[in-house]
Amino acid sequence: MQKRYKLVKSKSKKGIAAVVISGKKILLLRRRNIPLIMENPGIWSVVFGGKKEGESYRAAAYREIREETGLEKKNITLLYKPKRMLVTNPRKMTMWYNTLFIFRSSTSKIRLDIENKDYRWAGMQDIIKEKDYTNVFKNRKNIENTIRRALNG
Repeated sequence: MQKRYKLVKSKSKKGIAAVVISGKKILLLRRRNIPLIMENPGIWSVVFGGKKEGESYRAAAYREIREETGLEKKNITLLYKPKRMLVTNPRKMTMWYNTLFIFRSSTSKIRLDIENKDYRWAGMQDIIKEKDYTNVFKNRKNIENTIRRALNG
């Protein structure tokens, strides 16, 4: 039986997802388990965040990366033109559109913010096996192929 997700069309759901690569590894952040405050508490994911009114998606990506990881704009390089993607919340059975960015970092040193309690650098094979990660992206194969190209480029 296939799960049915409800598409959420909301200004509050406009946001970004940012994949940060260092070497051949991808940064995963573990969300704090604060169910009433955090979206998808306790899962491992890439950087996610909302876009503020009047802010461009690219500016939102740089801001969210800085806030969640401590990485400054000077330490990251945009690798691919941003693309729209569907993101899901399996616990709430909802989905919405985000804009995906892929960056390369010149450092693997991370400073976590209050939203996240842990991080790890993972290879693509580890990520594909990660249940939390694979449940977040609705159009997973397309995104995985884009990330693979970035890792090999």
